[in-house]
Amino acid sequence: MTHFVLSAPAMTARGSTRSSIAAPSLPFQAAAVISGVVAMAVASRFAIPLPSGLGVPITLQTYALFVLAGVFGGRLALIAVLAWLAIAALGAPVLADGAGGWRAVTGHTAGFLVGMAAAAWVCGRGVERTRGWGPLTALFLAGHAIVLAVGWAGLASFMDPGPAFTFGIAPFVPGAVVKSLAAALTVVAVKR
Repeated sequence: MTHFVLSAPAMTARGSTRSSIAAPSLPFQAAAVISGVVAMAVASRFAIPLPSGLGVPITLQTYALFVLAGVFGGRLALIAVLAWLAIAALGAPVLADGAGGWRAVTGHTAGFLVGMAAAAWVCGRGVERTRGWGPLTALFLAGHAIVLAVGWAGLASFMDPGPAFTFGIAPFVPGAVVKSLAAALTVVAVKR
C-alpha cells in the first residue's frame, strides 16, 4: 500500500509561502550559464569529421550538454545552450570545427542544434526524477534520440530522408551510447 504525505509550503515572516528548496542565487545561475557556454564551445572543438561530406562531425557537444543538464537542471542548461547558439549566430567560432555565424547556425547542422536545446530542457527536467547511473544513461539516450531525430529532420530538408539517415544519423548512434554512459557517470560523480 502506498502512502502519500502532503505538507504545506514553508511560511515566511510576512505570511507568504515559498518553496522549502531555495532557488540558486543569481550569481550562481550566471556562473552556470557562462560555464555551460564555455563547456559547449570547448566540446565543439573535439570534432571528428565524417566522410559523408554533410558537414556534421562527431563532437563532444552532447556529452557536455547532458552533463550540464544533469548538474544544473533543464532551465539553466537550456539558457546556456541558447546563449551558446546566440553567440555562434553572431559569428563567434564556438561550433564544431570553429564554425560561427548565421549560416553555420542555420545550415545542415541546424536540426542538431535545435535538438540540443530541446534535449537540454527535457533531460534537465528528467534528471529531477532520475537517480543512479543506469536511469541517467537511459535518460541521456532519450536525449540523444531527440537530438538525432530533430537533426535528421533538418538534414532531410536538404536531401532525401534515406541518405540523410544513413550518412547523417547512423554514424552517431555508437557515440551516443558511449557519451550517454559517460555523461551519466560524470553527473553521478559530480553530485556525490
